[in-house]
Amino acid sequence: MVGSAVRAARRRAGMSQSELAARAGTSQPSVARLEKGLVSPTVISLDRIARALGTDLVIDFEPRTDVATPPSDRH
Repeated sequence: MVGSAVRAARRRAGMSQSELAARAGTSQPSVARLEKGLVSPTVISLDRIARALGTDLVIDFEPRTDVATPPSDRH
């Protein structure tokens, strides 16, 4: 999921894995592993990649539609 998003953003930016790696301060094999979903990157790494791509990193929580919503926290 994250890997495919990175790959799509890199392609939209017209960058090779090597160029993205150089801009993000990592190696081309690291970018390849990330795009293949073989590693779980840290938020810091994803932020570096987003900046190298000229994009913003957005992390969001969305409600699930397949499970009941837990009761609200009323303390």
